[in-house]
Amino acid sequence: MPISNPKVSILIPTYNQERFIGTCVTSALNQTYDNLEVIVSDDASDDATGEVVRRALADPRLRYERNATNIGRVGNYRRLLRELSSGDWVLMLDGDDYFINPEYIADAVKLALSAPDIVLVFGRLQQGPDEARSKASITVPGFQPLMDGTEFFLQHPPFYDAMPYHMTCLFRRTAAIRSGFYRHDILSTDLESIYRLMIGHKIGYLDEVAGLWRQHDDNASKNSSYHACASNLTVFTGPFQYAASLKIFSSSELKAWLRKGATRYFLLYLGRMLAGAQYLDAARFTGLMMTIDLMIVGHAIGRAVRWMLRRQTPIWLNINCDLVKSRISMAENFDG
Repeated sequence: MPISNPKVSILIPTYNQERFIGTCVTSALNQTYDNLEVIVSDDASDDATGEVVRRALADPRLRYERNATNIGRVGNYRRLLRELSSGDWVLMLDGDDYFINPEYIADAVKLALSAPDIVLVFGRLQQGPDEARSKASITVPGFQPLMDGTEFFLQHPPFYDAMPYHMTCLFRRTAAIRSGFYRHDILSTDLESIYRLMIGHKIGYLDEVAGLWRQHDDNASKNSSYHACASNLTVFTGPFQYAASLKIFSSSELKAWLRKGATRYFLLYLGRMLAGAQYLDAARFTGLMMTIDLMIVGHAIGRAVRWMLRRQTPIWLNINCDLVKSRISMAENFDG
């Protein structure tokens, strides 16, 4: 029988975020849901992050842990999920982000308990340097409060249109551990995990803004080096291989899934590389995408040409600026 008032763990990984961590912790403690623990895992910060968190420790729901050595962003995710949390449901809130909506956890739990096989509830967010200069994530027409995770997986691959943003995702702790959450140390380890988790289960969608995904120069998602972008392709290949092993999708369905998401991912990071004059990285990245699936590059070229023609702008004059502008806001669903 489902627990009517399950414990929720808000997990806050942080490193050198003294400017942001206070707002983040306060927003977590301001959630109205009454069976809550908030755990901050400080990845050996050398600034005043710990001092800021300790000021709030009078609240018994808050716990502060400090790693003896720096284990990295993804390592910190794993430790929080597997070792430090005790909730039935968990939500990972990076230390530079914060909740805007104090009812979000309560509403997410209510939806999570509305059907027996839900493993994940996600919502919307604001994205920007602060609330005044932020934009809300898109709402996709047709999204229902309860959806089949297998169908969602196939129709909405990573980076394609609407994704489960990490800071909005309330998920079952045991199911996440069992499925190997955060198994890859990549930029999009959250998406790689979430897309595998949803297959074969129900998922929930809240048409509510959870909080602010704060954009600043230190975001992990700003890394557009060849190595980071190449290793992050596991966000597609990991779920692709897992889905193929289940034998519930046809080969053509999975290839279409890969091409839809990877085409926009390729355009996003190719544009960033070109804008940053990383021409060698751009060439290597293009070659790598061709080895994965030649049609990804073909679709990307076709999409870019159609976009430029609609604007009646020569491609060779704008590849370094307009392509970046057109893709930069589509798919930045990395944490950090």
